[in-house]
Amino acid sequence: MNRDPSKSWNLSRRALLGGGAAAIASIGLPGLAGRAAAATPKRGGILRVGYSQGGTSDSLDPMTYFSDPQYAYGWMFGNNLVELAPDKSPMPELAESWEGSNGAKTWTFVLRKDVEFTNGKKLTAADVVYSLKRHMTDDSKSAAKGLLEGISDVRADGDHVVVVEHATGDADVPVILADFHLQIIPEGFNDWTTFIGSGPYILERFQPGVTLSARRNPNYWKPDRAWFDGIEFTFINDATARANALTTGAVDAADRIEPKIVNLIQRQPNLKLVETIGSTYVASCMDVREGPFDDNDVRQAVKYAIDREALVASAFSGFGEVGNDHPIASNDPFFNKDLAQRQYDPEKAKWHLKQAGLSSLDLELSAANSAFAGAVDSAVLMREQARAAGINLNVKREPDDGYWSNVWMKRPYFMTYWGVRPTPGMMFSLAFQCDAPWNESRWCGERFNQLLKAAQTELDAEKRRGMYQEMQALSHDEGGNCIFAFPAALDGYSDRVAGVEPDLVRTMFGSRLAERAWFAD
Repeated sequence: MNRDPSKSWNLSRRALLGGGAAAIASIGLPGLAGRAAAATPKRGGILRVGYSQGGTSDSLDPMTYFSDPQYAYGWMFGNNLVELAPDKSPMPELAESWEGSNGAKTWTFVLRKDVEFTNGKKLTAADVVYSLKRHMTDDSKSAAKGLLEGISDVRADGDHVVVVEHATGDADVPVILADFHLQIIPEGFNDWTTFIGSGPYILERFQPGVTLSARRNPNYWKPDRAWFDGIEFTFINDATARANALTTGAVDAADRIEPKIVNLIQRQPNLKLVETIGSTYVASCMDVREGPFDDNDVRQAVKYAIDREALVASAFSGFGEVGNDHPIASNDPFFNKDLAQRQYDPEKAKWHLKQAGLSSLDLELSAANSAFAGAVDSAVLMREQARAAGINLNVKREPDDGYWSNVWMKRPYFMTYWGVRPTPGMMFSLAFQCDAPWNESRWCGERFNQLLKAAQTELDAEKRRGMYQEMQALSHDEGGNCIFAFPAALDGYSDRVAGVEPDLVRTMFGSRLAERAWFAD
């Protein structure tokens, strides 16, 4: 999803941060639930969910989605051509099959013939063409427009075949079409006071930022999904109030349980938590165009001068995993497990400073908690850790208001946060390739770009894996992003809610909780 600030659709940082991919963490603490025990699903009941991030300006139109509850109700009311399984692999949804050819430039999708929209219309290729092209028009304000920039044409080949042409070729096209903005709607539909889709539920009431309710679609085409009679979302932005709603039984599920109040959930024997790691990462970012960061030995010194384990333990209460200076979490299928984890090593940091001709280093790090919860505390702890390496770090606390417009990518050294995309190719294209508008560090690796271009057109998954793993090593060894942690997301559930499990795509069961879970009693 490359962002071009010169274009009228100019995607906001807020929208960007919503698009994360989630990954599974091993769950070892008391009260935390791992994979759901095998059980026979059954129908019935109203699932009540307490969601954060609700806003009074929220719309049902998938073009506008930027937050977790929006992704969730998009998949309550609609479907994509492709669905991402919990392991992030693409699987058929409205498309029963697809094939890439011509160096990943031509993609042919064969549609299911048994799908009906909630207005009674049968799904056809014309609906798919309309649904995708509305994101691609010159005046589109869609948050997915950049994601579809490489697609040169979408056309129908009869009633049940859609052909997608990519200008340069991209092996990630099926994954892209699983994006949460790209639900398929009937041709010509544009009344977003409601949502006519092919999904598992039908909208009953929507008060933005307050509540949403829906009833089961009796004609849903997936016989093994949509077990609840209805769904109710209550938007509760305060983390403590959201956790209290779960503990008192006012809701059956709640997202974003903060680590500092996990004990509220752990004390309740009828509640469980699912921990998800890899949906976001946090980092300090160095602008490599400016001294002293134009010297890679200085960048390496900074990376060795922080204690990642201590940062995860302190800033995130131990809920998370350490980062290794590239954006791929350890549970991603393409993770480079052979790349040694960088450790806190003040002596090695001093050695790199010496190679740069320095005996000490004075730096200013810009931070604000609007970058991520705990950013200022993390920066202060980094300051204490870096002293042993001869690095004098002045933490400049910036105003929370305007951080992303006035500080991010404008200071030479700053704290940052990202939502991880479903594939390394998508993440690298967005924020690491040389000409990416959101390349925070402005690092430009010629070999890195060559590999990215080759990987985008490589349909052999194993060959692409090797390319992505080399790119992780290049980012680790040369880049300006000191990615030190993948904080965990914690979702809480009543033990009545069955079938829930961690998901590599997103929190709250890949944002498809309403479709996949059921009540155990």
